[in-house]
Amino acid sequence: MLLVVCLAIAWLALAMRHGRFAVWLLLLWIPIQGWVQLNLFQDSSATVLIYEFLIIGIYIAFGILAVRAPERLGPPPFAKYAVPFIAWTLLLVPMWISANGLLLTLVGVRTYLLPLPLIWVGYRAFESRRELENLGWLLMVEAALIAAVAVSQLTMLSSQGGSVFEVPLGFGQAGVIRPPGTFSSAGHYGMYILFAIPFALGMLSLNASLWKRVAFAAGMAGGIIGLMANTQRATMILLVMTFPVMAVLARRRQAMTRMAIGLALAVSALLVGNQFAGQVFRERIASIGGDVNATMIVNPLARLEDSLLTPFWGAGLGVASPGSGRLIPETSMAAPTRTRESLKPAESFMAALIYDTGVPGLVMFYLLVVVLLNRGLEAVRACRGTDLGTLAAAILTFQVAILLQSWAYDPLHYPPGRVLFWLWAGVLCAMPRLAHAPVIQRRMQPAGGIPARRLTRPAAFGGRRIAGPVAGHRRSAHGSR
Repeated sequence: MLLVVCLAIAWLALAMRHGRFAVWLLLLWIPIQGWVQLNLFQDSSATVLIYEFLIIGIYIAFGILAVRAPERLGPPPFAKYAVPFIAWTLLLVPMWISANGLLLTLVGVRTYLLPLPLIWVGYRAFESRRELENLGWLLMVEAALIAAVAVSQLTMLSSQGGSVFEVPLGFGQAGVIRPPGTFSSAGHYGMYILFAIPFALGMLSLNASLWKRVAFAAGMAGGIIGLMANTQRATMILLVMTFPVMAVLARRRQAMTRMAIGLALAVSALLVGNQFAGQVFRERIASIGGDVNATMIVNPLARLEDSLLTPFWGAGLGVASPGSGRLIPETSMAAPTRTRESLKPAESFMAALIYDTGVPGLVMFYLLVVVLLNRGLEAVRACRGTDLGTLAAAILTFQVAILLQSWAYDPLHYPPGRVLFWLWAGVLCAMPRLAHAPVIQRRMQPAGGIPARRLTRPAAFGGRRIAGPVAGHRRSAHGSR
């Protein structure tokens, strides 16, 4: 316990002194947190929420720093659109504490309100495009390493034909084995690939140094190869659907050229990945048509219809939130015992939101989402014509993909989608500032380090320059002759 307290104090001190650096560490931590869960906690669920404690520390630090420097670290003006949903959720708390218990209600509050300030954190996470580039190449190198881990997991546990030898903790099996890489589950890794591939395509469009472009290319190849090993069908479908959207948003010849280069790199990565997971990948693609109707239409509609049968204010905060099943059979000392039948399915995010907050909560939540998409579209238009235009389009495309995925699944309930969606929404809204920020050039100095000063003659009345002492001496000497 003492170690945990010391680590919390150290993290808070780091966030207070280097707030933006703490945000970057959070983004680098999210992809590897699952490895810690599986190897240290022996837990493949997403309830080992170390990242939430990191987020809370960042919130505390940013809040204190924003009071000192509101112009630099204050919340963005569009954050006010989150107030209705926050107020409605808090208004439901007293009623559901008495009905469902304190712990279950707090689970619901944590699920929906904790990630929202990440919009503010993302808006203030970068002060220059160089910082964005530096974090970008680190994320891309990490994505390449995760892909290497996923491929090694696949080759060790199955044959090239897809025969499964073993299904360890955290791995998935849907006809073929699905490696999680460094995540806690295969589904979370597939969700991260949905972010990594468009992000890599956007980073490849930057006017960056050669070694950074090599890192971006490695991330792109890692995303493609990782997808072939992970074989998440939802990610495959959403990438196919959203890439044309990204091309339309970029809409500049230079951007289209660089996107074509990135797609050519993706084809090369497909050929490489085919050597390791070709048979498994083809089997998963062939299985898409078999249950697309049930997965994308029938099941989500059934969940939505069932959620609409609940009262206008929902069935209770937390009843459809991740982790609620661990609170059975008792949620608090004062609350009645909860049966498993009282909990609702959380697999479809929209239905789960209605279960937890009712129809008003659904409307207010998606009001905030629509505002963010509108601001993101304005940011893409403002960045169009700069090398950040394709990256802005990639981030907006990822947001659209997450919203589409929320119809049948619940990416906003779990990391990495729960963090990446909100934080990069804030970054996207700040990108016009980064794209049009003036580049400060260093003054040229001689080798000795002493600044060179250019001497000019002062102008005299009438526009003529006053003669220097040497010239005056020469004229006087000539006159004496």
